Amino acid sequence: MPLRHLLCSALVITLVLASCRFQDRTPGGSRHDEATVQAVVASFYQAIATKDAAGVQRLALPSATALVAADRSPPVLVPLRTIIAVPERRNQGGGARIVRTELRPDGDVATDRVAVVARSGDGRGEYEATDVLTLARRTGEWRVAHALFGPWRTRSVP
Repeated sequence: MPLRHLLCSALVITLVLASCRFQDRTPGGSRHDEATVQAVVASFYQAIATKDAAGVQRLALPSATALVAADRSPPVLVPLRTIIAVPERRNQGGGARIVRTELRPDGDVATDRVAVVARSGDGRGEYEATDVLTLARRTGEWRVAHALFGPWRTRSVP
């Protein structure tokens, strides 16, 4: 008798476990859009580096802003379409290259924490900064809605 109860219990437990499903609570569309958002971010930095005003305007919302945190002065808020006119390492000397990103998509909005590196003026050293971009999907296209450009610091040897 005890063996029969044990086998019945094992059968019930097996059936219960087999019917369990893991729930994926990832916001809808985020996996599909991740590559698109990363491509927009890369193109955005490329447009800044090459001082491509049309490219920046195409990749940013018309009312997008940028908060530029300079090293020794208070942060300055500027329209993002004018960022290539601001004297900054991101648009000088070949621009900045992306070394790491942390993308957080959530439906039609995404944030991307981007670590960038730029060469020093003499070409011997490097500086790094951490930026935070907010992107929004409008009419089916992802565009930059806001950029926080972090201050530059001397990069340690990798």
